[in-house]
Amino acid sequence: MGRLLLIWRLIARDLRRRPGEAVMFLLAVTAATASLTLGMATDNAVAAGYMKTREATAGPDITAITTATDPSALARRIADAPGVDTVAVPVPGFSTTVRAGGRTDNAAVEGRERTASAVDRPLVTSGTWVRDGGAVVERGFAEALGVRLGDRVTIGGRAYPVVGTAVSAATAVYPWGNWASGPGPSDGGGRIWLTADDARAAAGDASLLYLLNIKLSDPDAAPSWADSALIDDTRGQGWVNTHPWQTFVDGDTRLLRSVRPTLVVGGGLLAAASLVTLASLAAVRAPRDHRRAGLFKAVGATPRTVAALLLAQYLLLTVVAAAGGVTVGCLIAPALADPSAGLLNTAGPPTTKIVAAVTVLALLVTLIGTLGPVLRTVRSSTVDTLADPARPTTYRPRLTAMTAYLPTPFLIGVRLIARRPGRAALSAVGTAATTVMVTAVLTFQVSLEADAAQGTSTVEDIRNAVTGQVMLGVTVVLVALSVLNTVFVGWSAAVQARRALAVTRTLGATPGQVIAALCIAQLLPAVGAIAVGIPTGIGLFALFSAVVVTPPASWLAAAAPAVLLAVAALTALPAWLHTRSPAGRVLNAEPA
Repeated sequence: MGRLLLIWRLIARDLRRRPGEAVMFLLAVTAATASLTLGMATDNAVAAGYMKTREATAGPDITAITTATDPSALARRIADAPGVDTVAVPVPGFSTTVRAGGRTDNAAVEGRERTASAVDRPLVTSGTWVRDGGAVVERGFAEALGVRLGDRVTIGGRAYPVVGTAVSAATAVYPWGNWASGPGPSDGGGRIWLTADDARAAAGDASLLYLLNIKLSDPDAAPSWADSALIDDTRGQGWVNTHPWQTFVDGDTRLLRSVRPTLVVGGGLLAAASLVTLASLAAVRAPRDHRRAGLFKAVGATPRTVAALLLAQYLLLTVVAAAGGVTVGCLIAPALADPSAGLLNTAGPPTTKIVAAVTVLALLVTLIGTLGPVLRTVRSSTVDTLADPARPTTYRPRLTAMTAYLPTPFLIGVRLIARRPGRAALSAVGTAATTVMVTAVLTFQVSLEADAAQGTSTVEDIRNAVTGQVMLGVTVVLVALSVLNTVFVGWSAAVQARRALAVTRTLGATPGQVIAALCIAQLLPAVGAIAVGIPTGIGLFALFSAVVVTPPASWLAAAAPAVLLAVAALTALPAWLHTRSPAGRVLNAEPA
């Protein structure tokens, strides 16, 4: 208990003294875990939203659709079939096109009674239920058409005022809500409810259908019941088609199938950027942890205890960040899962799979970014740790010969890279992740314009809109994290090289040359990162998109210098701050 209490007190002391480092750690890991959670939770959010809507609206287990002029005989046969619990009164309907606000779209029109049905009772979300001469529009369809209460929709040449909006579980959300594989339009559309008399009048010459909403004693058996011999026997009485409720869930998830790769890949890129943040943070903390480890070992602490002390804070923050990422992802998932607002969304608890995947990702990122410095500190001898001797510089005759005639900033910058190549690699990883995402966004925009020129369906328009929003959101978070990384990597580079740069200044280097050298030490890895990131971004987009158009060379030529300029500007600030202290004061300062 004494050891645990000591660890906790040291963690609390560090958090109080340096809250900024803890906040950076939390932001980096939370961003990566939230994106991964969002990518994995969307399907669960769709199912949760549908089941909530199904419960609130007494959704059917099966919807049978027939062209029989008198569906009563079919309804009686289905009601007497084994496994059937309830069959609602047949509902007339037809497929048509609807016009509202200058826009025309496909629609499935149902004729309903004013009283509640035994099965499938659409939930009114605004206004009232159907009445003579009035139309109720499915909520997602209403938002797509841009109609509100009091606006008019034209069906079969007749205008009907919108008296309400509603949601239903007897159809997939817009734009998958039309009756596929049957009379009338077979592509996606919305749902509109009229009174039964108004529906028959509006149908005109359109083929009138009848819908039979069925409740089974075992809802999970709906797919097998829909393929039963009973349905096959009734096909001679007219065209009959069945839709188990599971098909509606499948239809609702189709809009998200192009979004999940963006979230998963974006989560991986954010994890890479988070790794840069954590590694830079560990590098800045390394001198303090090194000296602290020496003090612990001097008073009798074992290497195992020292390692536990140094890793405890990272692991505690990792748990908090992972929990925050899971929470944020699960709260955002319902809004992403229903882009057309056709479901009653709810934030459900994360699944075991999501929690396990997010925890593993967070731990891997944390351990990869921090385990190396911790192990080096633990393995150092107590005497060397407390004495903190200067490390001799590795003599590299080839590098000296190659850089001898370079300008002073380039000479110092290349030597800084050679002194700590790991930091240069981390900087390159962060820049590459940002370049990949920016290139993917540019490719998406160009491909979207090419796709739009060929004509797109409503489904593709909604899918592209959702994908674009997700890509933009991931890119914004990634750019923000990369800005933070660039500043922090530049700061850590200046901190770790402060004594070497102070010696360089005593030998004649000006503060301006030192600042330029630190910028060059970040720019050279960034050039290679951009060269790798641009084709990688186009390649990743091509893996998940059927239409790929390479961005114009002028766009890429403008993006690359913009990234380099941002890296130079963000590195120059911490470099300038470090050159403000006189070289003598830096050399005389005690180790932190």
